[in-house]
Amino acid sequence: MDISKAKGRAEELVVKLRELVGALRDSGASLEWEAQKEQIKAIGNSIQLLEQKHVPVPEDLLKLKNRLEREMRDAEKNQVLLFFLKEQLSQILDEIGGPARSGSVHGMV
Repeated sequence: MDISKAKGRAEELVVKLRELVGALRDSGASLEWEAQKEQIKAIGNSIQLLEQKHVPVPEDLLKLKNRLEREMRDAEKNQVLLFFLKEQLSQILDEIGGPARSGSVHGMV
Protein backbone atom coordinates (compact mmCIF):
# COMPACT_ATOMS: atom_id res chain seq x y z
CA MET A 1 0.00 0.00 0.00
CA ASP A 2 1.23 3.47 -0.87
CA ILE A 3 2.31 5.12 2.41
CA SER A 4 0.98 8.56 1.48
CA LYS A 5 -2.43 7.12 0.61
CA ALA A 6 -2.44 5.10 3.83
CA LYS A 7 -1.56 8.20 5.85
CA GLY A 8 -4.30 10.22 4.14
CA ARG A 9 -6.82 7.48 4.78
CA ALA A 10 -5.74 7.23 8.43
CA GLU A 11 -6.09 11.00 8.84
CA GLU A 12 -9.60 10.91 7.35
CA LEU A 13 -10.61 8.11 9.72
CA VAL A 14 -9.24 9.99 12.72
CA VAL A 15 -11.17 13.13 11.75
CA LYS A 16 -14.40 11.16 11.32
CA LEU A 17 -13.86 9.34 14.61
CA ARG A 18 -13.23 12.61 16.46
CA GLU A 19 -16.41 14.07 14.95
CA LEU A 20 -18.41 11.02 16.04
CA VAL A 21 -17.01 11.07 19.57
CA GLY A 22 -17.64 14.81 19.83
CA ALA A 23 -21.23 14.44 18.68
CA LEU A 24 -21.89 11.57 21.08
CA ARG A 25 -20.34 13.43 24.00
CA ASP A 26 -22.10 16.71 23.20
CA SER A 27 -25.52 15.09 22.98
CA GLY A 28 -25.18 13.62 26.47
CA ALA A 29 -23.20 16.45 28.03
CA SER A 30 -26.21 18.60 28.84
CA LEU A 31 -27.68 15.91 31.01
CA GLU A 32 -26.83 15.82 34.66
CA TRP A 33 -27.78 12.24 35.40
CA GLU A 34 -28.89 12.50 39.01
CA ALA A 35 -30.76 15.76 38.51
CA GLN A 36 -32.45 14.35 35.40
CA LYS A 37 -33.50 11.19 37.27
CA GLU A 38 -34.90 13.26 40.13
CA GLN A 39 -36.87 15.45 37.73
CA ILE A 40 -38.39 12.42 36.02
CA LYS A 41 -39.23 10.86 39.39
CA ALA A 42 -40.83 14.07 40.69
CA ILE A 43 -42.87 14.56 37.53
CA GLY A 44 -43.97 10.92 37.64
CA ASN A 45 -45.05 11.31 41.26
CA SER A 46 -47.00 14.47 40.38
CA ILE A 47 -48.76 12.70 37.52
CA GLN A 48 -49.60 9.75 39.74
CA LEU A 49 -50.96 12.04 42.47
CA LEU A 50 -53.16 13.91 39.98
CA GLU A 51 -54.46 10.64 38.55
CA GLN A 52 -55.26 9.30 42.04
CA LYS A 53 -57.28 12.44 42.73
CA HIS A 54 -59.01 12.09 39.34
CA VAL A 55 -57.63 15.45 38.26
CA PRO A 56 -56.79 15.79 34.56
CA VAL A 57 -53.04 15.66 33.97
CA PRO A 58 -51.83 18.66 31.97
CA GLU A 59 -50.63 17.60 28.52
CA ASP A 60 -47.50 19.71 28.94
CA LEU A 61 -46.54 17.74 32.05
CA LEU A 62 -46.89 14.44 30.18
CA LYS A 63 -44.88 15.81 27.26
CA LEU A 64 -42.15 17.06 29.60
CA LYS A 65 -41.86 13.66 31.28
CA ASN A 66 -41.70 11.89 27.91
CA ARG A 67 -39.07 14.32 26.60
CA LEU A 68 -36.89 13.92 29.68
CA GLU A 69 -37.15 10.14 29.52
CA ARG A 70 -36.27 10.17 25.81
CA GLU A 71 -33.25 12.41 26.44
CA MET A 72 -32.11 10.09 29.21
CA ARG A 73 -32.43 7.00 26.99
CA ASP A 74 -30.56 8.73 24.18
CA ALA A 75 -27.76 9.78 26.52
CA GLU A 76 -27.50 6.22 27.85
CA LYS A 77 -27.28 4.87 24.29
CA ASN A 78 -24.56 7.39 23.49
CA GLN A 79 -22.61 6.29 26.57
CA VAL A 80 -22.86 2.67 25.40
CA LEU A 81 -21.53 3.69 21.98
CA LEU A 82 -18.67 5.63 23.55
CA PHE A 83 -17.78 2.62 25.68
CA PHE A 84 -17.85 0.42 22.57
CA LEU A 85 -15.52 2.82 20.74
CA LYS A 86 -13.18 2.94 23.73
CA GLU A 87 -12.99 -0.86 23.86
CA GLN A 88 -12.42 -1.15 20.12
CA LEU A 89 -9.72 1.51 20.14
CA SER A 90 -8.02 -0.26 23.02
CA GLN A 91 -7.99 -3.46 21.00
CA ILE A 92 -6.61 -1.61 17.98
CA LEU A 93 -3.84 -0.13 20.13
CA ASP A 94 -2.99 -3.63 21.34
CA GLU A 95 -2.83 -4.81 17.73
CA ILE A 96 -0.53 -1.92 16.84
CA GLY A 97 1.66 -2.73 19.80
CA GLY A 98 0.35 -0.33 22.38
CA PRO A 99 0.49 3.44 22.51
CA ALA A 100 3.32 5.03 20.56
CA ARG A 101 6.18 6.27 22.69
CA SER A 102 6.43 10.01 22.84
CA GLY A 103 8.64 11.28 20.05
CA SER A 104 9.41 7.86 18.63
CA VAL A 105 7.63 8.25 15.30
CA HIS A 106 7.27 12.00 14.84
CA GLY A 107 8.48 13.11 11.49
CA MET A 108 8.78 9.61 10.07
CA VAL A 109 5.57 9.67 8.02
